[in-house]
Amino acid sequence: MMPSPMARLRPSLSPVAPASPEVLCAAYWADLARTPPGELPWTGCDVQRLLEVLRKNKVPLLSLPELAASLPIRNDPLFQAALQTETAELIAPRAEYKLVHEALAAQGVAGVLIKSVGLQPSFPFKSDNLDVLYRPGDVDRVRSTLLQLGYVELTNMEEPHKYLFRKFHAGRSVSAIHLHEHVGWMTSFLDEERLWQRCRPAADDPWITIPAPEDALLTTLAHWFYEDKRLTLQDVLKCAHCLRQGVDWDEVYRIASWRGWRDGLNVALLLVSYQETALYGQTLVPSSVLEGAWRGTPSWAQKRLQRYTGASASTAPAVAPMRISFLFSKAFSYAKLWRDPSRSRARRLRDLIVHTAYGIKLRLHIRSQPAMLITFSGVDGCGKTTQAHALRSAFETCHLQVNYTWNRGGSAGWIALLNRLLKRGTGSVQPDNPASPQLVTTEEKVRSRQQQVRSPWKRWGWSWLTTVELLLQYTWRVTLPLLRGRVVICDRYVNDALADWSAYFGEEAAEKRLAARVLRALIPRPDRAYWLDVPAEMARSRSADGLPARFLDAQSALYGRLAAMGRKAGPSLQRLDGTQGWQEISDQVVHDVLSDYFSDYWTLVNTLFLKNPEQWR
Repeated sequence: MMPSPMARLRPSLSPVAPASPEVLCAAYWADLARTPPGELPWTGCDVQRLLEVLRKNKVPLLSLPELAASLPIRNDPLFQAALQTETAELIAPRAEYKLVHEALAAQGVAGVLIKSVGLQPSFPFKSDNLDVLYRPGDVDRVRSTLLQLGYVELTNMEEPHKYLFRKFHAGRSVSAIHLHEHVGWMTSFLDEERLWQRCRPAADDPWITIPAPEDALLTTLAHWFYEDKRLTLQDVLKCAHCLRQGVDWDEVYRIASWRGWRDGLNVALLLVSYQETALYGQTLVPSSVLEGAWRGTPSWAQKRLQRYTGASASTAPAVAPMRISFLFSKAFSYAKLWRDPSRSRARRLRDLIVHTAYGIKLRLHIRSQPAMLITFSGVDGCGKTTQAHALRSAFETCHLQVNYTWNRGGSAGWIALLNRLLKRGTGSVQPDNPASPQLVTTEEKVRSRQQQVRSPWKRWGWSWLTTVELLLQYTWRVTLPLLRGRVVICDRYVNDALADWSAYFGEEAAEKRLAARVLRALIPRPDRAYWLDVPAEMARSRSADGLPARFLDAQSALYGRLAAMGRKAGPSLQRLDGTQGWQEISDQVVHDVLSDYFSDYWTLVNTLFLKNPEQWR
């Protein structure tokens, strides 16, 4: 009698060693239809570790059935807190997608959530992006609608027939929609025409459309094996859910054969079945299907499978998630690209070239991106730092390299030393209002600095000293990072130095000084320059320094003049009403800056590795 495929994968007749209490409880909790071998070790479970197992395996807490009241974990504070957090994580992206769905439905455009199999909640909020399939003829309308709804297209993440859009609020991504023209990686893995014919509404959210079991199973298997190279407990649960609904195996293998990945399907299915058996003691995949999968697996791959599952199966506990090697998966990726019967030989050759170029760039960790300089100016307390950090967070969410820098003229150590020497030549200013020592101290500090630069020669010397200082700082912190292709965000820039000169010097035209013109000529020009304009009293209430109102008014006057000059000659210092809520300002800034940045995303290195948008499409 021929041994079963599972026995071939696990030559030892001894059973797989038991999983840890946390893995075992997570597996049976997530699938109560399974019969555990005995009483589950709930008392031996560490709640923190159990939650970590579920998180690593992308199992939503919201999908877990209600436990018996007698089990202590049900009311554990850690679990309840995690459940509340996850509920909040579901609400925002689901609401955002519903807005998109309704806007497109009004135009007669439908989408399918390709990573959903019908497990509740059907909205796949644990995925990094919401993967939605649209008909190719509808894609332009979808892209236009997303832009109108405030999304930004991340062209640095563009792949053939796939486009990523994000919507931000307060610098954080609140929705990420991955728009697909096909279900695949480089090339399609499914029969999209048939997918559209048999897709169906989700049971818990009828307005959400999900794939039929055959398409959902193929997507799950292809995604974990070709893309993630990591088999999670959630993948096992999704496959089991598809199988319980009933799967037409002839159709499954017809599609995989037509798209050139039948052997990859076999291997992915065998590993899922092995992991299912390791966790639950049995698999839902029919034995006849497993027999055919084993026979259809190349001999070299059979040996590799036994290395994954056979050598240590009798001694090592079942591990979730299970990882496979990059090279093992990549061998099947290249085989799929080369023999895909649905594409011409020339197209297959091009697919291989593009895929190889992408892979080399990824494996060598070569990162190339256009440079951009964004500056925030305004009086102390206007919200520059808050906006700079929110924008930085948004850029980092887009997988871009970004530098944040803060610079104030006169803050260098050697300047401070010279400043102390200057103070020795001036008298001390007596307080005018001893009842308010903090306010007096701040005003005295300002008046003291103003007295130090009363002489035109001292103003001339101070302006040139700070010019040299800022040139050195900007060269190191701005110019060099820009030359390396970094995004640089400046919290204070040259305009703020000029505003300080104007307020301290008592000049209404500090920007016309020769030092100012030299400084502006020798430093990088911002791609986006923002001025957060707030009334003096509001700035005083926000800032711990409490600078005098007349000082802040003098600074604001200079910002206003610079903004007017910019409108007449090149990119302007854009005024923002700083009295608005900071989140409202951030949403405008992030959307405008990212839209501008991604509108012309191109580098020479990306050209060499075929990674610029629209390239090789």
